[in-house]
Amino acid sequence: MEIILYITGGIALLALAWLFIATARTVSGVKDMLQEAREDLRTVIASVEEVKTKALPILGNVTNITDNVTTITGNVSSITDGVRNQMVGVHKTVDDALDVVRGTLDDIERLKNEVVATVEGPVTLVRDTSGGVVSTAIKVISILAKLVKAVRTPSRNGQAERD
Repeated sequence: MEIILYITGGIALLALAWLFIATARTVSGVKDMLQEAREDLRTVIASVEEVKTKALPILGNVTNITDNVTTITGNVSSITDGVRNQMVGVHKTVDDALDVVRGTLDDIERLKNEVVATVEGPVTLVRDTSGGVVSTAIKVISILAKLVKAVRTPSRNGQAERD
């Protein structure tokens, strides 16, 4: 009965080790996917920054044009002031969009770190206890070998006494 318990325990330990290894592989896949998403977001941020860089000179030129038009007529002045305010609003909106993208990137980085930290605990536990699992398996094999030897030894003695 003890042998069955040892064998069952060994099988359970092997199944547990397999579970931890499978979990570690899954986590590494998630980590790679999060890294790719992070790189994609960096590309988006770079594109938005490029658009902002190209839009700022245009905004500066609009300010010059509105100053010249203001000197021509008083009525046009009120219209151009409205355009200027809208351009400032667009500039602020672009800055706000960049802030949102940066915040999203930070949130993704934080979530990635939390996922990795959550999964690294069991993986580290498996790594730390794998030596114990191996030594337990070796002990089980040693005990089984002794039991097999013990079972064979009395049967040979019994045959020797009969002869």
